[in-house]
Amino acid sequence: GAPIAGPYIMAEGRKGALGAKLMAMVAESETGRVYLPPNSDLERLARHAQPEWQPDEEFFQQALGFRVGNYGLTQWSDLFTSRQLVAMSTFSDVITEAIAKVRLDAAAVFGESAVEHSREYSRAVALYLGCALSRLATYNNTICVWNMRGGSVAQIFGRQTISMSWDFIEINPLEKVSGNWTGAIEWIADVVQSLPSTPSGYAVQLDAISYEDINDEFVISTDPPYYDNIGYADLSDFFYVWLRRALKPSYPDLFETIAVPKDTELVATPARHGGKVAAEEFFLDGMTQAMQGLSKASHPSFPITIYYAFKQSETDSKEGTSSTGW
Repeated sequence: GAPIAGPYIMAEGRKGALGAKLMAMVAESETGRVYLPPNSDLERLARHAQPEWQPDEEFFQQALGFRVGNYGLTQWSDLFTSRQLVAMSTFSDVITEAIAKVRLDAAAVFGESAVEHSREYSRAVALYLGCALSRLATYNNTICVWNMRGGSVAQIFGRQTISMSWDFIEINPLEKVSGNWTGAIEWIADVVQSLPSTPSGYAVQLDAISYEDINDEFVISTDPPYYDNIGYADLSDFFYVWLRRALKPSYPDLFETIAVPKDTELVATPARHGGKVAAEEFFLDGMTQAMQGLSKASHPSFPITIYYAFKQSETDSKEGTSSTGW
């Protein structure tokens, strides 16, 4: 007759006392979708799944927008059921096998003399399959909830946070449902087909504070980090732990580290910089250096464009409308 207090639930979670219980099953029939009561045999089958590998790397508990650590979830593998881990690790391994086969097939077409061509072709295929694997991960985890409006799975990142979910949907990634593997491949294929046939640009990873590679031949347009609003690098680890297993053979330089580097990320994370004041100083010092560097490196007759989203309340007075926003 009384609600259970939040601190008690968190404490029980940190002791490992939280579990999961099958509530319902959704199936397709000739007349449409049907909802079935729990079946103990199928529940045992789901719990019987044992992954041969899982991403047991711990994530930063005080990362911006992370809420699940309060309930005892500390590793990336904690965000997946055993059966989801089997599916994700299997797809990761199959991608590695597929790339080896693509390289052999490419060599057969281009000839043994075109080894470099075959290697680059297989790397491109690996990249596209990695994008599909990332999409699959967003729909195959225990944070995904059942979308009541559309009757489907809602992916984990409705916002740029990882929040606790008390009920979740576990889909079959081999069936024609939202979040399945075939759908992920089709989404990526649609994007690839719409890209220009000739390269219109390229992407490189640089540090905005170290602006030596930027000169006045560049048009500078930037969307900088939003202070403490989004923990970009910490959120990226959700995808990185799976991509590293699947793509490291193809892109060894990109996946040298266990997790995404975070020390130089220009985000004001208090727990990472020793408090709110120190985090603010880190952000402002870095942003100042970046803006000064871009100003010096840019062409004097061409404007720099900076996009900064900022919610604000404007006030009207005798002097006019004023706002403290950027």
